[in-house]
Order: sequence, then structure tokens, then C-alpha cells
Amino acid sequence: MAGQKDTLINIIESISKKLIEAEKTLTDLDSPAGDADCGSGVRRGFEAVTKIIPELGQMELGDILKKVGFTLAYTIGGTSGAMLGTGFIETGKSIGDKKEPDGKDWVTALENALAVIKRRGGNTQIGDKTLVDSLEPAIMAMKNLVGSQINMFSIIEAAVTAAKAGSEQTIEMVARKGRASYLGERSKGHRDPGSLVIVIMFEAALESIKR
Repeated sequence: MAGQKDTLINIIESISKKLIEAEKTLTDLDSPAGDADCGSGVRRGFEAVTKIIPELGQMELGDILKKVGFTLAYTIGGTSGAMLGTGFIETGKSIGDKKEPDGKDWVTALENALAVIKRRGGNTQIGDKTLVDSLEPAIMAMKNLVGSQINMFSIIEAAVTAAKAGSEQTIEMVARKGRASYLGERSKGHRDPGSLVIVIMFEAALESIKR
């Protein structure tokens, strides 16, 4: 379905732009508890994605997502690259060769991607102060609304609200995963940068659909 493909490519473009612009914010968040490379890594990854956008129109939905995922995994490096890359790759695998996936197909694909991200992160859970703290509530918010008479814009709007609330909660958490976990109690008081990446992604998707 040309409509879905165009929408997806526009969303990817919007996400890339917003995350490239967020480099300084992400670096500042990553400095106290991480190694201050989240912003530059994410920028590098999404700059690489912007370069492949002209190719995406020739692909099916599942392949578009996998291509973006592999691009991120190869260019960002580290945990951020692995987790973000996995998210896109696994979503793409779940969508497969469906040309017109419905809302339930998309939510199921995101749920499957979340499960793999959690497993690859060493059984990461909500409360570990990672991107899962904003991604899981966002997907659950979508799952609760999909299949009702509510349009996709409102469903993604609910995901943005849930992701923001989850990201906000990471400020008071003690990190249990990743480099920030080495700081123990000192990791409190700082938002997890990965959780903010997820918020920005959903915000960008919402803006793109609004346009």
C-alpha cells in the first residue's frame, strides 16, 4: 500500500531529523552517568539513515524497517546501536511481507521487538533505567487503544504521553543496567538518555502523521 509506505518513510525521515537535532541534549544527559557518547552515536546513526532514504521507496515495509535497523546497528555501535537497531530489525521481521498491515499488526510487531530488546539487554525490565522504561509503556498504551474506533493519530498521541511519563520516572531511578549501573545511587537524579530517544521517536512519528 503506497500510503503506508510513504507514511513510514516520512516518519523515518522525521525521526532522523529530530534525533540529529537532539545530539547536545542526549550528550548532556549521558555525561553524568554514561560515557557522553549517546548524542554523537545517535546523530551518526540517523545521519546514515538519512542517506539511505532515497533507496527505501523501492522496498516493502518490512524490508524498509530492517534496512534502517541494520544501518543503525552498524553506525551507532555500542549498546545504543544494538538496542535501536534490534528495535527496527525485529519490527521489520514481524511485519514481514505484509503490504497493508493494520493497527494490530503494527502493535504486535512493536511488542515482538520489545521482547527481543529486553532479552538482548540481559532480561531488562521497567525500573532498570533504560529505554525500556519509556518504550514498554508507549507500546502498552497503543495496545490498549488499537482495535477500538480511535484513529492512529490518537493512538500515537497516547504512546507519546506514556513514553514521556516513563522517561520522567527514570530520573529518580538507580540504574541497574549499562554503564550507568556502575555509579549505583549516584545514577539517581538524571534522566536516562535512551528513554528520551524513545520519546523523541514517538513525538516525531506524531508530528509526521499530523503533517
